[in-house]
Amino acid sequence: MREGHDPASLGHGWPVWGKAIDDALRERNISINAAADRVGVRNTTLRKWLDGQSPPRLDILPVLSQITGLSHAYQLSLGGILPPSLSADAHMAQVASELRTAAGKLDYLVAHAAELAFTDAGGRLAGILLAEGFDLQTTLRRANRGGKYPVHLSTYIGIDTYGASRSLAEDELRRIVTRIVGEASSSFGARWREQDAHDWEPPRPRLILNVPQHERPRPPAENRLSATPNILMLGCPYAHAEYIGALLADSLGYGYHDVRYSVPLPLDRLPADPIVTDARLRYTRSLLSDEQQTAKHVWSITDHRVIPHVISDLADSAIGCAVYVRSEDQLLRRGSSIWNIDLEEMIQLRTLLDDAVGMATWPVLTVVMPDALLRPEEGGDIDRDRIADVATLAAADVWRALAARGMVPRGNMALGSLRGLFDDRGKPTDLRSSLVASEQRMPPRLSNL
Repeated sequence: MREGHDPASLGHGWPVWGKAIDDALRERNISINAAADRVGVRNTTLRKWLDGQSPPRLDILPVLSQITGLSHAYQLSLGGILPPSLSADAHMAQVASELRTAAGKLDYLVAHAAELAFTDAGGRLAGILLAEGFDLQTTLRRANRGGKYPVHLSTYIGIDTYGASRSLAEDELRRIVTRIVGEASSSFGARWREQDAHDWEPPRPRLILNVPQHERPRPPAENRLSATPNILMLGCPYAHAEYIGALLADSLGYGYHDVRYSVPLPLDRLPADPIVTDARLRYTRSLLSDEQQTAKHVWSITDHRVIPHVISDLADSAIGCAVYVRSEDQLLRRGSSIWNIDLEEMIQLRTLLDDAVGMATWPVLTVVMPDALLRPEEGGDIDRDRIADVATLAAADVWRALAARGMVPRGNMALGSLRGLFDDRGKPTDLRSSLVASEQRMPPRLSNL
């Protein structure tokens, strides 16, 4: 089975994908044992995937692409994840990225070549909606965060109706949008806005899709560092633990798991739906029980519906290092307002995390997001761009703490957005107090750092 054939003529599903991978390995005289070793899984696990007994982990597809020559986009098409209408565009984006890599340009993108097919996911989903010919009006907005250290956080797709569709109820509109975009929404990590649309001034569209960019799920880069086995991010909603975690993942070349976006769910399910919470719980428990899934990953658990149910499972989990991003009172109150969570529930959640971190057996860095730094002026409201800037500084502080404890190999420089916060010798470019408030059960500090 060769790439270049029409996937529609071959059928879809992971058994079809498994046969294609198996055929490609045979053609290249690569054994299952050798392929499993390169992918980083047991040979029995890879055999189950190839035999169609269970679906593969999506984060191993880029590695298999390098081994077999079957592109990431083509594999997603065979598995039925990437709609055929997007396959050609995604493949061309990957080819273009490989050409840029061969020319020695865009060093940072070299580390993320497998992701390039999805860098404009918001535009692609909007295109799918408009191509359907239904009476929909879409508005794209790029959500940037940070003033001094700007980051492209998400793309928002505002969805309205006009003409004959104007009288549609919101539930019906959700159902129609779900049918049109199909499984593309799961591939791109798209979710309906759960929190208050505080960053979309009225008049607002009837529905808003959030398509993550900065915090999107992704596999490790090929040239990732051999640093700490995995990093778990903990925090209450709006503490920006996920934001800090995504920056750390980029800086290490690690993959990224986020409970909010990594669980493949139908788009018509709202975040508060018990089915969604159950799926997130099962996904989180699978991460906690299988360290192969979290190896060379940053993973975040910040869902207020999930944390109370998994907090007792943390103690026995294989956690390389946890980073607890602790909200002070005003930030906790702001998070309560933004996410429509009762303040008392937020306080209880913070207490749960405080206790879990205090009793844990694994290394923990506690970062405090200080209320005083999050306001543009004394007595002002907490500012979202200021929070993002402080979160970026916190991520740099965590990197420094990891390096000082030998949990980042010596001589390695931070990648991604954090690179600009260090000089050519790896020293921070700003002089200030670290936002890392405490270090528990960490390895000894290196004497010359």
